[in-house]
Amino acid sequence: MSEENSFEIAVIGGGPAGMSAALNAKIRNKKVAIFESQQLGGRIWLAPHVENYLGFYDIDGEELTQKFIDHLTELEVPIIEEKIVQIISMGDYFSLTSNQENYQAEQVILATGVNNQTQLDGEAEFLGQGVSYCATCDGQLFKNKKVAVLGYAEESIEEANYLAELAEATYFIPQYEADLQELDSAVEVIDSDPEAIQGDNLVEKLVLAEESLEVDGVFILRPTVPTGEIISGLELDDKYIKVNKNFETNIEGVYAAGDCTGPPLQLPKAVGEGQLAALNAVKK
Repeated sequence: MSEENSFEIAVIGGGPAGMSAALNAKIRNKKVAIFESQQLGGRIWLAPHVENYLGFYDIDGEELTQKFIDHLTELEVPIIEEKIVQIISMGDYFSLTSNQENYQAEQVILATGVNNQTQLDGEAEFLGQGVSYCATCDGQLFKNKKVAVLGYAEESIEEANYLAELAEATYFIPQYEADLQELDSAVEVIDSDPEAIQGDNLVEKLVLAEESLEVDGVFILRPTVPTGEIISGLELDDKYIKVNKNFETNIEGVYAAGDCTGPPLQLPKAVGEGQLAALNAVKK
């Protein structure tokens, strides 16, 4: 692993909790990076008014987020614009796989926000058995096979094009207002809603609202991976990550902060939890 891909602390998520965690780790001379494939600031970026953050009584979310970003830039905190799809404990460090690269970190702080995406029927059951969250990670396994791509963001176009170079047939089912100009002509676009993934041990079929597709793989390309699927064995309380008073999860070396730990889903709480998670992480 190259030195530039190795960190003492990796922060997964670039919302207020993640930015706060990275800032506080950096101040304490830790080699830290934020991994975020979407807009920094998360939902705060879209807020027309922020009224509950001390000292900023007349500001909108975009302006406040930019102040956060400027602070990180001043301290030279790296922002890696990649989606982490898997974290594996290797004993004394963690291996992190993104949709583009591999990284490692001694400790991890999860600041992934609330995952409001409802999983498809069969999605969890067939994960690793034909269901994948990363085309560039698993695409080679489907060479000369039939695959379906459920695209939830612009980045899914690039991954669908990659699969088109490998697969016998690639179907693209966009779940957003997609600009398809850059989509490979070999990819078949289907305008429908996915309902279920079916098969006998391995994926065999993607059921859509109007039809079914006989496929060997289904790539679900959301902006974020379901929290419970990022790292195996992570203990959840409903859809939230369970933490103790030090913001430690049940996995040693893994912390969590912000909306992903549960309500109240508020900016000041997220910033405070990010700081505390980092302060506890740097003690270890």
